[in-house]
Amino acid sequence: MAKKLHIGSEIVRKFIHIGVTNWWFIYLWAFDEIIISLIGPIVFIMANAAAVFTGAANILGVSDKRRNYGLIYFPISLFIVIGLIHLDVLSEWAATIGVLTMGYADGFAALVGKKWGKAKKMIFGGEKSFLGSLTIFIVTFLIVIIVSYFYQIVGLWSFGWWIKALLIAATATVFEMCTPWGLDNLTVPLGAAFTSMVLMS
Repeated sequence: MAKKLHIGSEIVRKFIHIGVTNWWFIYLWAFDEIIISLIGPIVFIMANAAAVFTGAANILGVSDKRRNYGLIYFPISLFIVIGLIHLDVLSEWAATIGVLTMGYADGFAALVGKKWGKAKKMIFGGEKSFLGSLTIFIVTFLIVIIVSYFYQIVGLWSFGWWIKALLIAATATVFEMCTPWGLDNLTVPLGAAFTSMVLMS
């Protein structure tokens, strides 16, 4: 259907991406036990891996296998993040910043960059748009604000907090810009989560 509607593979990839992200809210609301919590990411890993390695993703018009690995890496990052939460290595609020940054900031950045991003830059063999990078910075910054308010992070609204929020957004943007082949689906959520943990704990 994607081919018939002339929908680009990047758009299809990012809609899948954003859809997987929405599962995070179900996790926060409904799951406490680690085994139950990991079922969702495992299902996503298996389903996306099957789509990529069997060629089923081609039906959606998503045929770049190396980049399609990102569809597998993102639920793997969810698996890792949930495990780290239950091991008390990562706080829930920091993990939420990381996951939402990957899902929404990176997802919308790709869509905006594809549609309106004219000025391009080549980084590690991948083409990035300046508008897309600006989008991931802005959306990540907004995510940090919303999550910080919801979890009432210490120092909220202070000058130092604003600087830290900007640094988290900048870090996520750099990870997205500099990580090739879909691996940003690992580096962005984990990088944003740990940066948030270090700066705001």
